[in-house]
Amino acid sequence: MSIIDNQIKKGITKGDIILVVSVLFISAVLFAFSFFGVSEELTAEIYVDGEKLHTIALNEVEESYTLTENYCQLLIEKDGVSFVYSDCSDKLCMKRGKLSKQGDTMACVPEKVVVILRGTQRRNIDAITY
Repeated sequence: MSIIDNQIKKGITKGDIILVVSVLFISAVLFAFSFFGVSEELTAEIYVDGEKLHTIALNEVEESYTLTENYCQLLIEKDGVSFVYSDCSDKLCMKRGKLSKQGDTMACVPEKVVVILRGTQRRNIDAITY
C-alpha cells in the first residue's frame, strides 16, 4: 500500500495543485454570480380586460402598497408582485405566489386581470413551467 501512496505523491506536482485550485476558484465565482448576479430593472405591466392600465417600475417602489383592479388586490413590492385577494372562486392567482423574475406571468382569469414582469436584461428563455 505504501508503494501506491508513493506513486500518487510523485504524480502530483505543483502545477496540478495550481490547476485544481484555479478550477475550484473559477467554479465558485461562477456559482456566486448565478445567485448574486447583476440586478435587473423589473417593470410590472398590469392588464385588465386586455387593456394595459399600469406600468410600474419595481426598482422605484419605496414602500409596499396594494393596488385594486376588478375585485383583485395586488401587492406591489420592490422585489415583486403578488395577488393578495381575489373575488374569484378558485383563488389560483393567490396560490401562484410572488412574481419576482423577468418573464413571470400570472392571471386571474375570472376577473380578467393579468400581471407580466418585464426586465431590462436580454435572456433566451425556451420555456417557463410551473
